[in-house]
Amino acid sequence: MSGYICLDSSVLVKLLTWEDGSDAAAELMENIAANELYVVLPSFAWAEIGSVLRQKALRKEITVEEAEESWRIFRRLRNITYMDGEEMIDAAWRISTEEKLSTLYDASYLAAAEITAKETKSICEFWTADKRLVNSLSEKKQFVKLLES
Repeated sequence: MSGYICLDSSVLVKLLTWEDGSDAAAELMENIAANELYVVLPSFAWAEIGSVLRQKALRKEITVEEAEESWRIFRRLRNITYMDGEEMIDAAWRISTEEKLSTLYDASYLAAAEITAKETKSICEFWTADKRLVNSLSEKKQFVKLLES
């Protein structure tokens, strides 16, 4: 592992709430902390995480209090670097086109990992719990890792 890792919102939500795969997300986060890794995320990730927590509360999957506590925990994570800018925008568009992704959201996480790897000259793994995404990506995306329950 390099000094950086990219986590999809699906992994972070599993870390912050209790659902299938939460144990695996907690174990991954323990490894991140033990190895003193920085988490790289696209600049909009905080809004995506917050939106998922709000939706879970509105659907009564978690209480409003649990959503608020999860939000506070997320906001206290200090090893996160948010990425944006022209290079991210262009890379996300290129990746979405190459991989035939219908949205730029997933492509932006992949772009964050790819740019970080290029800048650090080492692998930046991208972890997701989205099996459909992993299965849709080409073989050349070897830095993509699936979080499994």
